[in-house]
Amino acid sequence: MEFKFKLIAVAALALMVGTVFAAPLLIAPTNIQPFPPVPEGPKADFSINAVYANFNPVNWQYTRTNYDFSGNPSVATYQAINITYNVVLNITNLSNQAATVYEFSFGAAQDINVQKSSILGGTIYTYGTNNTSSAFPYWYFGGLVSGVYLNNKWVNATWMPNTYTDDNGISTLVPYPDCLYLFTQANYCGGIMGGPLTPDNIRAYSEDHTINGTVPALPENARDTGISFDGVPITEYYDLNGTPLITEMYINGAWVDVTGKVNVDNPQPMTTIANPLVNDVLTVGAQPYENMNSSLGTVTALPTWGDWNVGRGYSWLPWDWSQKGFNNTWAPHESRLIMFNNTEMFIIDPAGSAQSAGLTALESGNITLYSSVSNYINNEPA
Repeated sequence: MEFKFKLIAVAALALMVGTVFAAPLLIAPTNIQPFPPVPEGPKADFSINAVYANFNPVNWQYTRTNYDFSGNPSVATYQAINITYNVVLNITNLSNQAATVYEFSFGAAQDINVQKSSILGGTIYTYGTNNTSSAFPYWYFGGLVSGVYLNNKWVNATWMPNTYTDDNGISTLVPYPDCLYLFTQANYCGGIMGGPLTPDNIRAYSEDHTINGTVPALPENARDTGISFDGVPITEYYDLNGTPLITEMYINGAWVDVTGKVNVDNPQPMTTIANPLVNDVLTVGAQPYENMNSSLGTVTALPTWGDWNVGRGYSWLPWDWSQKGFNNTWAPHESRLIMFNNTEMFIIDPAGSAQSAGLTALESGNITLYSSVSNYINNEPA
């Protein structure tokens, strides 16, 4: 419950301290495609209270058979710990309307840090390991926002060049809004990775923020050679400890380093969860309907990309569908108890591994609990 209130407090503070600049700067030309409307119904306010939490560790020996290049086996034995947890949450619909719940989450970690400095918001799970030598020593989050202040001037539109698909020598223009997916891709070692930068770019950007730091001029024939649309693509990069590295903005057909130059009225919380012990999700209803193909109906989701490292296991409430499905609609002001019960296995690898990092939380004697509930008044908007 404490974690939920932290997020609410951060959001409220961000609304109060936002700065408004009157001078607009519209870099994209006229004839702009409107920002894809994403219909959202009303959402109910819920409260969550942890009424009971118990973590029971049991030591055991884990045996694994390894094979060398010649196929010869060798047996290795490691210390292992099973953590059986029982957590009971009291979940209350605070609104005057019935609300349909589709997901509950619960987690426990050694430390949870919430920063309000992000444009996009996200969650980074750290496991106490040093992966700076990895090909991807960072996390990145990307998405579309309605607008940003760039050097204290408002930018709320973007131009991107036309892109075509080639099928047997026939080129076809990728229509809007499907084309919005295209700027989320970058080429890396002959493959495709989400996000505009490669690992070498990241290392260079981190040093002086001078690569591609200038907004390119809009082509004179921009109207004929590209498309303009409401909204601004933003990508944020963080190191493995959650420290901000780089902020990029797609504008006039290129990704531009705008670190320290952009802000928004309502910053979102960026949450860093260190040494997670438990992270579980109970899915009890249909997931939100998503459609990015305008030819199939209303756009109900915008493209996002990056390392959305949820790091959590999904499970379902054990009910008998043949008898009666679980009623996941809370009446106005109704309260119910929801229990999380599972066993998490940790293997203590002498070489060190992310699997054993979560035990640091238990050994420290300082465990932070967090939980959430996701709901709609109308679960599947038409």
